Amino acid sequence: MRTVILWFRRDLRLSDHPALAAALAEQARIVPLFVFDPHLLQHPETGSGRVQFMLGCLESLRKNLGVLGSRLICRLGDQSLVVPAFAQEVGAAAVYWNVDSERAWRTATDGRVADTLQQRGIEARTFEAEALLTAGGPETYTLKYFIPHWHRVLSLRSSPRPTVLPPVDEQIIDTPLRTLADLGLPPCDQMVPTAGEREAHQLLEEFLQEKAAHYLKSLSVAEDATCYTSRLGPHLKFGTISMRTVYQRVQARSQQVDSWQRRNLAGFQSRLFWRDHFAQKLRNLPRCEHESYLQDFDAVPWSNRADHYAAWCTGQTGYPLVDAAMRCLNHTGWLPFRLRALCATFHCIDLLLPWQGGARHFMQKLIDADVAVDHWQWQSHAGVSNRGRNWFRVYNPVDGVAKIDPAGTFIRRWVPELTGVSREQLAAPWRHGIAYLPPLVDHAEARARALALLEPIKRRYAPTDMLDAQ
Repeated sequence: MRTVILWFRRDLRLSDHPALAAALAEQARIVPLFVFDPHLLQHPETGSGRVQFMLGCLESLRKNLGVLGSRLICRLGDQSLVVPAFAQEVGAAAVYWNVDSERAWRTATDGRVADTLQQRGIEARTFEAEALLTAGGPETYTLKYFIPHWHRVLSLRSSPRPTVLPPVDEQIIDTPLRTLADLGLPPCDQMVPTAGEREAHQLLEEFLQEKAAHYLKSLSVAEDATCYTSRLGPHLKFGTISMRTVYQRVQARSQQVDSWQRRNLAGFQSRLFWRDHFAQKLRNLPRCEHESYLQDFDAVPWSNRADHYAAWCTGQTGYPLVDAAMRCLNHTGWLPFRLRALCATFHCIDLLLPWQGGARHFMQKLIDADVAVDHWQWQSHAGVSNRGRNWFRVYNPVDGVAKIDPAGTFIRRWVPELTGVSREQLAAPWRHGIAYLPPLVDHAEARARALALLEPIKRRYAPTDMLDAQ
């Protein structure tokens, strides 16, 4: 029986875990490992709320491993050094892990780990836990190729959950890293959701049984979205449930419900697809973690108004819907999709601030923040990611209130200064002589000014492929 290190990363589960299934199939002595790397802990896009959720996922994993007779070993340090050193420490013949290409840093680190292991005569074996193709150019992410691949992979049989695991030598030390303080991070001031594999499966079933019928109608209404979206984002981010499990449960449920509910489930599944499609594009275009896909936009004279940026981050723009959204984000670590888009266009178009700064704040605050999804969405809302569309979609922070918060409930909850203001006056209180923060900019004027600068740049680009717009 040879020793295999199972290196956990963003796959903090025991069900449908390819690397774990492979180690079990060969009846290896499995040593579960998780490494806290200072590079990620101290990254400018890391937030204490998300790390707190991850710690909860790790605690759940630790308990689940214990039930099966195993235990989780945690270490702190540079992954490219810690993993090979740990492999030698425990006399491992191999290290197995699931591929994670969320950041270019991760891909580079994995390469260094594999090289060092191989130099030391230790096998490095990786597995695809997501429905992604190996990076290989546009053909891997154009819809013609990616759609059938995505459905095919997610339709494969899931790896079974083990019922027992081999014990881990008690002489192997587990470093006690279980709190933000242990990791040298500031305390969390957000509402962190319940973490762990069991919670993820419960959320999925609750969505399928109780919420899915309301899903499509709820997306654009803040209060409804709060009630009827799945809230699986953080769990997919840290892999407490696999995309395959979600996909197959949605497919099964679709066979049990009426046409209206099937339509809602199809809408939900399309969101899952685009999540993975963004990940596939970033795997092929890692520069887009920092740069605009349409690179001419990085040379635009974007605003450097630090006061505007600070007001946007803290929900002090003078536009109640934007302010309510940003305060909700900062406090809860979550925001309905439509409000994410509205706040992004206000940041990039109304305030003419570069998308990278807005993405950084969202990444710091969102519990479900994912580089591929959030950075690509930010580029889309800024209008810098699409050759096939020569126009910009700009959300109106005043007119949008009627659709996104028709009763004014969301605004009143997060902007208590306006609690007594009527619904008709909430969207633009300054027009009614109501004392509130003055708007940072006039929306119509700011929009016209920004588009006069940005649209000529967009027109330089022509689609290179009929699917480039995707």
